[in-house]
Amino acid sequence: MAQLYNKEISKKELLKKIGNIEQVASIKPFEMSEGRAKGIKAFDVSNGGGLDFTVLESKCLDLLNMKYKGINLSFLSKPGLVAPEYFNPAEGEFLRYFQGGMLYTCGLSNIGVPCKDGDEAHSLHGRISHTPAEKVSIVSEWQDEDYIMKLTGEMREAAHFKENLVLKREIMTKLGSKSVEIHDIVENQGQEEQPVMLLYHFNFGYPLLDEKSRVVVPKNKILPRTEIAKQNIIDFEKMSEPIDQFNEHVFYIESESDDNGDTYAALINDELGLGVYVKYNVKQLPILVEWKSMASGDYALGLEPGNHYLEGRDAERKNGTLKTLGPFEKMAFDVEIGVLEGKKDIEAFEQKLKELK
Repeated sequence: MAQLYNKEISKKELLKKIGNIEQVASIKPFEMSEGRAKGIKAFDVSNGGGLDFTVLESKCLDLLNMKYKGINLSFLSKPGLVAPEYFNPAEGEFLRYFQGGMLYTCGLSNIGVPCKDGDEAHSLHGRISHTPAEKVSIVSEWQDEDYIMKLTGEMREAAHFKENLVLKREIMTKLGSKSVEIHDIVENQGQEEQPVMLLYHFNFGYPLLDEKSRVVVPKNKILPRTEIAKQNIIDFEKMSEPIDQFNEHVFYIESESDDNGDTYAALINDELGLGVYVKYNVKQLPILVEWKSMASGDYALGLEPGNHYLEGRDAERKNGTLKTLGPFEKMAFDVEIGVLEGKKDIEAFEQKLKELK
């Protein structure tokens, strides 16, 4: 049953009060019309519970902005939204088209640093985020007392004589919900075994991110990626005000989980009484990356579940840790992003994390 405007309401009761469901919840397609975003197709999703977000059809069905009851939750980088045709794999160009957004998908052939694996060069964080979706569909329907809102599509990463990987994505929310579920399946439709690297680059921004915001994780093991991160590891959970010329800190976190492998990470702003959590499964995505950028003008916090570290495909191969898919095999990945509203929600979430073993 939907929770709308601070009370539960049944399907029958709601349909007495409205003539068309789009009065309270909708998925609306549109197309960008100017600048470097011109031509991008997208969907604005409003689920009636205060959760509004944009899904980019032209860019891997990634999530651009996300707001809750009008409060911004996500980070948008200085270049803003950039159409796929501006993708340039040359080293150093990534930061000229990285839009941030609530979700920027990295992979499928590489995540992390650019590298050369054998005779094949791979760019920073791969190319899948710049791949337009195909076979896109919208499903909005009642399932018993729940009104389900769903977008599906698929992206292909393929090359002649090389890989043929397909990412099938489903994004789902419900009427009145405070969360979004993402279910991905990567399938190797080629004839040879292929590496699969995937990182869910979730990015949080002001005002959710502010000087008194804090990261909450059921930490088990924390590894600083760089020397500057090592020097500041004691403050990995603490945010600060924007700092001029701040050098990003990156940490690897291996978290406690429940018996099914499910675990969480969150950014919480106690002054706003608001938090956003990411739920993921350590059997699918064993590494959480924290990207802490307190830089003025580039003020962002990334909580990023992934199936590899960020040292590049060649390093994973050398270490014997590169995950691969045989011909016609599949890998499934499930993540959820949701809102914590108010002190009661936040305290219950933190207690849940304490109970993970």
